[in-house]
Amino acid sequence: MIHNLRAEIDRLNEFPAMPELAHKILQLGSEPSANDLAAIVELDPGLAGQIVRYAASPFFGYRGKIDSIRDAISRVLGVERAMDLAFGASAGKAFRGPAEGPVGRQAVWVHAVYTAALAQDLAARMPAERQVGLGMAYLTGLLHNIGLLMLGHLFPSDLLALNRAIDSTKNLPSVVVENKMLGADHTHTGVWLLRKWSMPAEVLTAVHQHHNPTYQGQHAEYVHLVMVADRLLERVDLGDAGDDALPDEGLDYLGLRVDDVEESFNSILDSRADLDALAEGLLEAA
Repeated sequence: MIHNLRAEIDRLNEFPAMPELAHKILQLGSEPSANDLAAIVELDPGLAGQIVRYAASPFFGYRGKIDSIRDAISRVLGVERAMDLAFGASAGKAFRGPAEGPVGRQAVWVHAVYTAALAQDLAARMPAERQVGLGMAYLTGLLHNIGLLMLGHLFPSDLLALNRAIDSTKNLPSVVVENKMLGADHTHTGVWLLRKWSMPAEVLTAVHQHHNPTYQGQHAEYVHLVMVADRLLERVDLGDAGDDALPDEGLDYLGLRVDDVEESFNSILDSRADLDALAEGLLEAA
């Protein structure tokens, strides 16, 4: 068992490299065209197929026929959402490791998909004067637990031990168990990786601080969006928040009422079948 994960990672010479497709998506910049994005996603037929199936799901209520990834992007998803979804899915190809267990790859992907959808929906309900990027809200939700994927990839035996420990200590948040066992948690491992990948500061901050209800620094909107989503998903046993109480500080910071949040959560629960299918497809693609 590794008792000082920070020291182990500091000694690493190589981190998981960003997959080439994910790198190509990032190189498109902040305002790519639907055709430019489609041309890159089409390089991976499996990923393209998953995105088309997701766009055709009842989650979006599109009644027309979707014949191609270009249709899915331009008619249903929009470039921003499709870009973030494609990046998250292609980034997942960097990781191997245990799939089962409360922090295995399957659980991480399911939680990521739900958090991303919920964070984006919550962001859309924020007052105009506090509005944030909906695509960035989605991306921070999708990647906030990427540190668990890195842990399983680099130290699979430790992830298996962590799975067993979390199963036997249901009353403790997983970050407490991680720190007790490893001397660090997935917020640290995620930031270490994403810095190597030169990811935006908004994502780094959300990954690092999403278990900190009092965070008020730069990019706090994304931190609190992910945290509120995490707390809501704890109600249906998805994720690692360890607490399902809505954080007053977070709601105030986001300018959201409890009624807004509950309505958002219920809309996501109505789409569980579609989100589960998306998560399963992303796991297979990875």
